[in-house]
Amino acid sequence: MTPNSISDRESSTKEHEQTSHSIIDDARVDCCIVGGGPAGTVLSLLLARFGINVMLLEAHRDFERDFRGDTLQPSAMEIMAQMGLAEGLLQLPHTKLRSITLRGIGGKVIFSPSFSGLKTDFPYVTVMPQVRFLDFIVAEAKQYPSFQLVLGANVQELIEEDGVIRGVRYRGHGGWHEVRAQVTIGADGRHSRLRELAGLEAIPTSAPMDVLWFR
Repeated sequence: MTPNSISDRESSTKEHEQTSHSIIDDARVDCCIVGGGPAGTVLSLLLARFGINVMLLEAHRDFERDFRGDTLQPSAMEIMAQMGLAEGLLQLPHTKLRSITLRGIGGKVIFSPSFSGLKTDFPYVTVMPQVRFLDFIVAEAKQYPSFQLVLGANVQELIEEDGVIRGVRYRGHGGWHEVRAQVTIGADGRHSRLRELAGLEAIPTSAPMDVLWFR
């Protein structure tokens, strides 16, 4: 999330550069979320449910691309259940991974954990293409009039006035567009463009587990 106030570094110069574009249109919302991944879409849905006017901006024109997160852990499914979405989500094509077996040379079993002992209603890993998950969440969010999704919105600038973030400017659909918001949230991944624009440094953290991802 961008801070309400950031440093005054080259403030006047930046504001001049930002306003030099010809803006096709502008929008005003309560919250602008940049990044249509799992975090951005789920947060958009939660806010829309409370009647908060939220606009979700995604740089790509659809969700059909290569993902690394084609699984939902039991903890994620519990969150879906709390949101009342688990039953509908599990109606989509998916695979339940109840155990994993890793074999070495000669077929010897090296590692064979099972999820059956987990104290949860979802003692398995749900394997599902992330595009299906995102489409499902967005379809739920579209039921609320306070939700807006803009695909092909490549955010290039923050709107900064008097050291306060007022929204973003993005390119797409034939030119520059402006979105003004009370709160601007960056959910655009580990290489966040919004974090870079705000001059924020990522805080390294240690993951609770290591995952080997391969094909």
